[in-house]
Amino acid sequence: MLCLQPLSLADGWEFYDMLQRIGPKENGFINHANGIPYADFPAYLAKKVNMSRGIGLEDWMVPASTYWLMNDGIPVGQGNLRHRLTDALREAGGHIGYAVACHQRGKGYGKSLLRLLLEEARRIGITEEILVTAYPGNTASRRVAEACGGELRQETEERVYYWFR
Repeated sequence: MLCLQPLSLADGWEFYDMLQRIGPKENGFINHANGIPYADFPAYLAKKVNMSRGIGLEDWMVPASTYWLMNDGIPVGQGNLRHRLTDALREAGGHIGYAVACHQRGKGYGKSLLRLLLEEARRIGITEEILVTAYPGNTASRRVAEACGGELRQETEERVYYWFR
């Protein structure tokens, strides 16, 4: 069964291993855990927990929560949900960023992950329209956004902008 699980300080090896299967800057998704030693993983988790609480943010950052897409207890993807947008995030990034581990792609997990993140955004109180951006050539992400009801409102050479009501 698929579900979202919030990132926690107790997350261990299976989460670290899954993040090693998502590139450091894959299709616009920035994965700061890729390539770090496992000994540094607890500090990565702590930073993510603090980000969700708005603690230790740099001036340009907003609170953002991280979730795992779980399939029967196995992590298969990661999603980040920004609690609000800045002008910079309206240009690149949006409310939601997500990725599926390379060995789990092509199984429909991207659609499930985005749908669950959209539900979570509403649950935590994001009432405005939700923005997801992608690279124009990332056809998989574009198909996921469209399958989840995203409305393509703008397309530039660098980004496509999907809005969700």
